[in-house]
Amino acid sequence: MKIKWHRRLAGGAQVCVLPRIASHRRDAGATVTLLNMLSYRPGIVVLAAVMCLFAGRTFAQVIRLPTVLLPEERYPGLLVSHPDSSSELIQSPVTFDTALMDPDSPPDARPGVFQKLIFNSTWLAPGGNNGFGVSELDLRTVLGFPCPTRDSPLLITPGFSVSYLDGPTVVDLPPRLYDVYTQFRWMSRISPRWAVDLSVTPGVFSDFEQGAGQAVRVTGHGMAAWTYSPNLKFVLGAGYPDREDIKVVPIAGFMWTPCDELKYELIFPRPRIAARVSYTGDVEDWVYVAAEFDNGVWAVRRDDGRNDLLRYRDWRILLGIERKAVDGLDARLELAYVFGRRIQYRSSPTEITPDDTVMLRCGLTY
Repeated sequence: MKIKWHRRLAGGAQVCVLPRIASHRRDAGATVTLLNMLSYRPGIVVLAAVMCLFAGRTFAQVIRLPTVLLPEERYPGLLVSHPDSSSELIQSPVTFDTALMDPDSPPDARPGVFQKLIFNSTWLAPGGNNGFGVSELDLRTVLGFPCPTRDSPLLITPGFSVSYLDGPTVVDLPPRLYDVYTQFRWMSRISPRWAVDLSVTPGVFSDFEQGAGQAVRVTGHGMAAWTYSPNLKFVLGAGYPDREDIKVVPIAGFMWTPCDELKYELIFPRPRIAARVSYTGDVEDWVYVAAEFDNGVWAVRRDDGRNDLLRYRDWRILLGIERKAVDGLDARLELAYVFGRRIQYRSSPTEITPDDTVMLRCGLTY
């Protein structure tokens, strides 16, 4: 008599355990003899059960199953819809089951037009006379449309942001700055190894005190990704910030995922190294270190009534924690050191260099 159990191991292997129960005449005779003794020795019941349990011999055989991933889907090179992160252009390798269901859809993609609702709150600590504090609130939503199919989506991301400024006292700054924008982002996998990511973002960036055409700016980026292997991808492109002092921002680097618990997203201008510390069902907890280059240009009205352009840029080194939940609420918290800060008006060649500071940022994504 043979009884089969099947168990799936990591990597697609199956273990087939076939317990074989000995059926020799000697063993059967011994069992009958023991049963005849039960009427004389009730305590032998337990002994008979133990002997029968260990009388059988078991063995296991590992059967390696063939892969179920289609050859043309070997290196998916998926793209994800994070309009604010150039370091998450490429989705990590997917499982076989996910690739077969929809090889061009990220795990957090929704079936309808609505994809994400993103809220971020950022605080930069103020200082003394040369300190510069900022409190920023940002809200955006991501809408997805087939262009021309779901395999090549067009993501439309309208957003609104307000920044409350605190200092420095050595230069006149408006109390608030506003960003009203809509990003149009097209992503497509043109071959099993190559993918492209293009975006254009028109918007109004101003203090809403002057109505000059300088408040209207158009930014964008263009990138190509080459999938060398399921765990290694290279990215090359450029960003256009639409400002006179910085013509082009290079975007270059690679993503290496040696295992599911570790990611090296070394892509300028936002490199990141992340490690997964816990995983339960559809919820993952990550910790990471990152760096980023931040910049902005706003059309403002100065204290003397002149219209001018305000430029700002800085560098940031971050330590963060993040919780990702499929079909749930993602959350992150970041602490950063901010340095290399520069403030400049277009009408003046003089740069203001505020003191270094710390930043606290939290975000929610649904």
